[in-house]
Amino acid sequence: MSIEEGIDHRVDEDGIVHVVFDRPGDKVNLLTPAILREIAQLLDHLRGRADVRGLVFESAKPGVFLAGMDVEQIAAVEDAYRASEAARFGQAVFQRIADLPVPTACAIAGTCLGGGTELALACTFRVAADDPRVRIGLPEVQLGIIPGFGGTQRLPRLVGLASALDLILTGRRLDAARAARIGLVDKVVPLPYLSREVVALLRAAAEDPRGTLRSLRPRRSLGAALLESVPLLRRILLIRARRTTAARVRAADYPAPFRALDAVDAAFSTPSGQGFDVEARLVGELVPTRTSKNLIWLFKSQTALKKAVDSGAAPRKVRRIAVLGAGIMGGGISQIAADRDLPVRLKDIRYEALLSALSTAGGIWRERIRKGQIAPREVGQRMALIAPTLDDRGLALADLVVEAVVEDLAVKQKVLAAAEERIGERAVFASNTSSIPITEIAAKALRPERVVGLHFFNPVHRMPLVEVIAGQRSSPEAMATVHRFAVDLGKTPVIVRDSPGFLVNRVLMPYLNEAIRLLSDGVRIEVVDAAATSFGMPMGPFALLDQVGLDTAHHVAHVLHAAFGTRIGPTTPTLGSLIAAERLGAKNGRGFYVYRNGRRAGEDGKVYALAHAPARRDLPVETLQERLVLAMVNEAALCLEEGVGREPRDVDVAMVLGTGFPAFRGGLLRHADDLGIAVVVDRLSRLADAQGERFRPARILREMVREQRKFYPA
Repeated sequence: MSIEEGIDHRVDEDGIVHVVFDRPGDKVNLLTPAILREIAQLLDHLRGRADVRGLVFESAKPGVFLAGMDVEQIAAVEDAYRASEAARFGQAVFQRIADLPVPTACAIAGTCLGGGTELALACTFRVAADDPRVRIGLPEVQLGIIPGFGGTQRLPRLVGLASALDLILTGRRLDAARAARIGLVDKVVPLPYLSREVVALLRAAAEDPRGTLRSLRPRRSLGAALLESVPLLRRILLIRARRTTAARVRAADYPAPFRALDAVDAAFSTPSGQGFDVEARLVGELVPTRTSKNLIWLFKSQTALKKAVDSGAAPRKVRRIAVLGAGIMGGGISQIAADRDLPVRLKDIRYEALLSALSTAGGIWRERIRKGQIAPREVGQRMALIAPTLDDRGLALADLVVEAVVEDLAVKQKVLAAAEERIGERAVFASNTSSIPITEIAAKALRPERVVGLHFFNPVHRMPLVEVIAGQRSSPEAMATVHRFAVDLGKTPVIVRDSPGFLVNRVLMPYLNEAIRLLSDGVRIEVVDAAATSFGMPMGPFALLDQVGLDTAHHVAHVLHAAFGTRIGPTTPTLGSLIAAERLGAKNGRGFYVYRNGRRAGEDGKVYALAHAPARRDLPVETLQERLVLAMVNEAALCLEEGVGREPRDVDVAMVLGTGFPAFRGGLLRHADDLGIAVVVDRLSRLADAQGERFRPARILREMVREQRKFYPA
């Protein structure tokens, strides 16, 4: 019987009702108000039937159970009352599942997130497939909201307070094995036997009125039980969690994790009905906020950027890759490729570099073992996928060759020429350059149409962004291939036009330059960095320069200076002076700050003499933020004007994912819209008069004021 598009149900010979999710025309299943209404009607219909002995929720889509609530539905809600009522409706539907007089279960064979996990929590049992596509979690805080269909109430009671807080406050996703270890999943079975095992479990439960099957769940330790039953201990844990959260984000910018703590507290400190009511009320407060709207917009934008490139060419399937250069970037690229079960041929001219790259990759996996994210046996399996070599043997088998050698045009051209003698005619050659135009790298290539840019960010395993760059002669197939490859690695690709510095580094460099100018004006290093972090940046510009490496930043600055002049390139000798004094940043323990055991230990007063900085000068925080941020806004507008970025969305996603621009602001250009384009142009003009022509507003900004346009129409 068909209930509604996206959900069907049938009753088998054992009296087990199979409710099957299958959203038409989409790769994923999502919850909508219509689907929730159909579930409610079905449950009402089944309640009085004597022939029904159990109910199981399943999915007809491979690799997906339920990916949560449709974010378009959440984004459309503009007021607190509607948001709270929507949450209460979802809670009521899932409570009907919990109140059924027969046992219920979820057969989880893939992604189970948000509302999908909350539906599973309302069931008697949760059975997951032993499949790498299984991911279970509550990622709502990443959208600026909290679980609203009972997740903050049911999860702590099921898995314990500490485990629940870890999942709810981070949005972490668990595989089947880890979900079983904390008691979120009752059983893990091979994928081909999932449906059979769930039905068998429901049959056994139907004949087990005392519920003894539930005793199979892992028992929580005495300490965990005390945390939940003793109010004082529970309060201490919640206070610590609040402090940890406050050290990571500010409540004014990201209120969701703090409201989640309030809701979880209510799960233990109030009667059940009141706890659900608290959860719904807090959802109502969060959904209409600017933070939630911006985070949802960013989520939707990232999803859109991962869709296939509309280039008229199909991507080539990448089954194995070669990485040329075993430095930090080459080693990182090899590690994430092996993490996705891709065989990697890692080539370098130095044996020591290969050993270092393998050690770095192993270290990343060992850290994941420590966090319980992978099993020890998996490290050996993944390490075996990386084949180190000092020669060119095996390159002919690669579908994609990623070049990650030193940032030098002549060296990159030499590496490309040597590779073209070995690789297949259809193999794509991707340069991981951060600033050199792809057209210049491919200028002497035999097959320039196969050469593209694929710029990863450091550290590769953590940074979600890659820039995909087309040279003047790059083919649509080559572009589609590297775009698909980036998505398969779990990255968000942003396509940018070939230009020195591409998009992210070009927009970021005026920000870094302005910080150095402020230092030259006498503003203290820590004051500048504090102004940036209070704006919402994850670290200040001087801390960032230290992390990037002063030598690397100096090189990129000179490349951009050659292309764009003093507006964007180095205008003070500060970086050169520090490099001459052997200050390279965090990598050698001395930069703008001093580092001990890899940790920043404070600023170094000697820097002021090296930078020839005058006596201390204090400026208002707002002035510092204005100079730092508006320098980026103006450069981003110029990038749009020149077509380096295709549209404002691409610029904003790239800056959030590539530089840590505060996500709660929605991105650089959405922030400019919030300020008002007329206000931005006025402030830039005033800064240009006071500080120099680098602040003169871009033509596109002036046109937008005349035409009363925004980057994002309402």
